[in-house]
Amino acid sequence: MSFAQSLLESVLRIAEEKKAKRITRVVVDVGELLMLNPEQLRFCYDVITKGTIAEGSELELNIVKPVIRCTLCGREFDTPFALCDCGGVVSVEGGKDAIIKKVEMEV
Repeated sequence: MSFAQSLLESVLRIAEEKKAKRITRVVVDVGELLMLNPEQLRFCYDVITKGTIAEGSELELNIVKPVIRCTLCGREFDTPFALCDCGGVVSVEGGKDAIIKKVEMEV
């Protein structure tokens, strides 16, 4: 619920800056490593937008996979490991962020 609340606060702040009357759609890139359940997030968003200018808006979530690669050999993995078979350390890039990509609104 707290993630949905923070998301709504950010979206409402953007809408206020643009003097929006209604928010119709919000697009967010969500990192897979945040371990957020998209259905639960949409449900929480629908609940907390009631009575706001975002009520009834569509929440589009794009799940972003991290790039997990060995710093020595460059081998890529699907899940984070501490060490690669070659003995190299695995680096994790991305997949840990939530970025509001678009807020569609009526002004």
